[in-house]
Amino acid sequence: MMRPLILSASLLLLSTPQVQAQEGPEITGYVQPALAARYRPQAVPEDQTDVGLDESKAGLRIQGESSARWGYNVYLYLTGEALEVLTHAIALDTDNDGDAEKVYTRSTSAARNLLREAWANWSASDSLHFRFGRMPVPFTSQAQAPDTELMFPNRASPNAVFLEGRDLGGLGQLDLNEGVVQIQAGLFNGTGQALGTASQAGVLYALRFDLNPLGDFGYGETGRKDEPFRFGFGAGFVAHPYTLYDSAGYPSTGVLDFRGTASFRLTGLGFHLLTEALALYKSDTITDRPEMAFGAFGQMGWCSPGGIEPVVRFGWVGEDQTFAPRHIYWGEAGMNFYITDPAQSGHPVRLGIHYTGELRLTEREIAHGASAQALVRF
Repeated sequence: MMRPLILSASLLLLSTPQVQAQEGPEITGYVQPALAARYRPQAVPEDQTDVGLDESKAGLRIQGESSARWGYNVYLYLTGEALEVLTHAIALDTDNDGDAEKVYTRSTSAARNLLREAWANWSASDSLHFRFGRMPVPFTSQAQAPDTELMFPNRASPNAVFLEGRDLGGLGQLDLNEGVVQIQAGLFNGTGQALGTASQAGVLYALRFDLNPLGDFGYGETGRKDEPFRFGFGAGFVAHPYTLYDSAGYPSTGVLDFRGTASFRLTGLGFHLLTEALALYKSDTITDRPEMAFGAFGQMGWCSPGGIEPVVRFGWVGEDQTFAPRHIYWGEAGMNFYITDPAQSGHPVRLGIHYTGELRLTEREIAHGASAQALVRF
């Protein structure tokens, strides 16, 4: 009687590693081809019209757990936009007097940072989690929305003025009462780059607080969701004291950079609403005046049971309010169409058509833009 039991136990022990070996990481991704056009009436003829596929994107996310409390996340991101990188700089002596009168430069196009996120996660308990690596700075609510669940092809334009993007650092998150209260606090490089690659040094301190009275819900901004209505209030704060260094490597300027945001979001039964207000205050040891900026945006959309989602968004920014105020306004509208095959499982394909209008009131300049995209997830 013992031999069958021993044989069964041996087979169980041998089969367990095989089951664990088959449990690999979860791989997801998306492809988002986009055709965009812009028209700037006041620009020089060369820059008046711009049409192309530069706003096309693709992403690949690899995530999983290495143990009960440790996990990992890698997000690779590729976009059609490119950076102009200086490759050559040659001094030219045009009159042969021994002194250089001109500098000849040569540039080339290079892809943006392919590694968008790479972090490890440690869960100290069910309510306390820590991340280490490259990740979004939890400043605004919209910064935490997945790239595939944005209401528009891109995040709201005011974010470009105030937002601290993805950066290297560490983040702790505390969830209380099943997500009714969420607190995030972290330390980051403040440059978005590795240490030693920028001419500034200083730690960025980030703090985010969210209150969700009816319970936790995701940061997704779009799509048909059958859950009941949930709403939440949020506030974020960033403090970034840093030092600028000159070309010889000596400290030249001390800067204090403070940013704050407050948000309200509501979602349920296909309806999505998000509004945020932002502020910036920056001072340095060279000039005798601080830099201040304010901004806000609001957006909403409703995804019908048929998969048609009209969306609208307005934004405003007041830059450099202490010296030379400049006011910029944005208006956006469009439609998202969700194509779902009932015979197949998986993510629905989303088609989108959107318009963007920009008014630089101070400079009296306007711009019009339109785009058409397809979002295919896998």
